[in-house]
Amino acid sequence: MMLATTRRSTTRRAAFTLLEVLVVVAILVILATVATIATTSYLEGAKKTKAQLGCETINKAIKAYQMDPRNPGQTDEDKLPSGQQDLIRPFGSNSSFLEGSGNDLNDPWGNEYKFERRTRADQTVFIVVRTTAPDGTPITQYGQGPNAEPRQP
Repeated sequence: MMLATTRRSTTRRAAFTLLEVLVVVAILVILATVATIATTSYLEGAKKTKAQLGCETINKAIKAYQMDPRNPGQTDEDKLPSGQQDLIRPFGSNSSFLEGSGNDLNDPWGNEYKFERRTRADQTVFIVVRTTAPDGTPITQYGQGPNAEPRQP
């Protein structure tokens, strides 16, 4: 006597199981998260570098203002601009020491660059152009973070 057995079909449909699909989706989510974090960090670093270059640009504009023959100041301290508007419209003229008529006066986060007069040990006056990143990192024409302060000669 033969037992009746059911025959299984040897032809299987090629498909993914639910578990396989979930594993692939989890891997893709992890990769997307890592890529997003890396991109955000990279963009923030690029903004800080752009801010430092903006500080350097304003510092060069201040030096050009000091050396301009129309500048009525007698000493180097007298020849410093009193504010940012002096760099945009120096000596009542329509020319500017900055490209874009002052568009360079804002950092990448929309805040105005600030500049302050400082005096070295030898009594020479110089300008430090500064801004601060949203994470609190100080930025000047000399550098970012701990390197932001000028070195004393």
